[in-house]
Amino acid sequence: MTDESKRFETTIRISDDYYKAFLSIEFNGSTTSIKSEEILDLLKEKNVVFGIKHNVVEQICKTCKSDFNILIAEGIPHENGTDATIDFTVSKEHKAKPQILDDGRVDFKNMGFVELVSEGDILAVKTPPTKGKNGTTVTGKIIKGRDGKEVVLKIGKNMRLSSDGLSAIADADGTIVYDNDRISVIKSLEIKTDVGVETGNITFQGQVIINGNVTNGYSVECDGDLIINGVVEGAKLIAGGNMVISRGVQGHDKAEIKCSGDLTVNFINSADVYVRGNIEASAIMNSNVKCDGRVVVKGKKGLIVGGEITSKSDIEANTVGSEMGIITSIKLGVDIETIEELKALTTEVRELIDMHDKLEKSVKLLKAKIDMDPEDQRSVFMYGKYSANFIKMDTELSEKRLRLKMLNELVNNIRGAQLKANTIFPGTRVKIGNGNYYVKYALSHSIITKDRGEIVVTGY
Repeated sequence: MTDESKRFETTIRISDDYYKAFLSIEFNGSTTSIKSEEILDLLKEKNVVFGIKHNVVEQICKTCKSDFNILIAEGIPHENGTDATIDFTVSKEHKAKPQILDDGRVDFKNMGFVELVSEGDILAVKTPPTKGKNGTTVTGKIIKGRDGKEVVLKIGKNMRLSSDGLSAIADADGTIVYDNDRISVIKSLEIKTDVGVETGNITFQGQVIINGNVTNGYSVECDGDLIINGVVEGAKLIAGGNMVISRGVQGHDKAEIKCSGDLTVNFINSADVYVRGNIEASAIMNSNVKCDGRVVVKGKKGLIVGGEITSKSDIEANTVGSEMGIITSIKLGVDIETIEELKALTTEVRELIDMHDKLEKSVKLLKAKIDMDPEDQRSVFMYGKYSANFIKMDTELSEKRLRLKMLNELVNNIRGAQLKANTIFPGTRVKIGNGNYYVKYALSHSIITKDRGEIVVTGY
């Protein structure tokens, strides 16, 4: 702007966020002067009314020197609040993992599996959200600051909140379990001797740690993880969480093991095993193993021989079968529940078809009787009853046939499941879906899988 096109020229620039205004002024002559009211009027013309730096205005009037991009007004920036956060004192990713030693052996003892807490331990701390602060631009506009987002500190079993609601505190000794963002403590029972005559069977609603063996004829059942730092003989084990058996299972064809999580074990011999998660072992021998996840048999031996191993995903081992041709059955691609449902449903459908056919014949005979004698009230009554049952059974049969068809298609269209091993000996039988493959000669560094409906063998 030029005042009377003689005394001075000014330019006022407002920042993009409207929180700052800058003045550039150029005087036309050494004797030119300017009054503070003039500068304030120029700012007002540009709607700059807040945060004016009056000391800067006075300095310009005093010196009357040309200057550019002078910060002439500054608003108060708004501040958004910070979101609430939750910091866990124990890592949610804590996981046991066996270590492979330099000599090829697998160390199943020192895996850092158990992470215990004590009553009163603080397991999570919440930092609450902060409020946003409003700001004012140099034009006098109020800009609202956003409040931080709230989060809920969720607690489960054996937990309590502090009086201010900002700390999650263990209410019992045990081990931590996370269910998404909810934190719980499962009580832990530690047995320092063998499970046997001295202890009897063990049933516990939490985690169990056994620092001895589990002997023949005894059982251990728990809702949490089960850690056994010894040998399992012909015993029954049921765990609602993960299971670790450091020295292995010598089952004598009597051991029964059920695990809802992952099973980590040195070896399995002559046992029935059902695992919903993954299995990691150094040897599986002469056992009936069903697994809804992966089966990895590694280490110095890495051996699968004898028995039947079923995995929904895939099986990886160093050696499958033996030079003696011991029959070793491998089944891949379908979880155990699906297999059991398929078997049961196949039987149900077969029985329903038989009953359906018999009922249909009875309905037709009754209809023929009514056609001959419409006044036969007993036949009319029985016809109505049988017809209603027939319609109900027909609907049930259609539904079960549809489910059976879906399950068969699921089994027949398996993809991705495979057997991978350094050596696969003759006598190994591999079933993937409805396909079968018999190993007739030793295979080296091979993968057996299903491709386009056919079982194929590839190298790696």
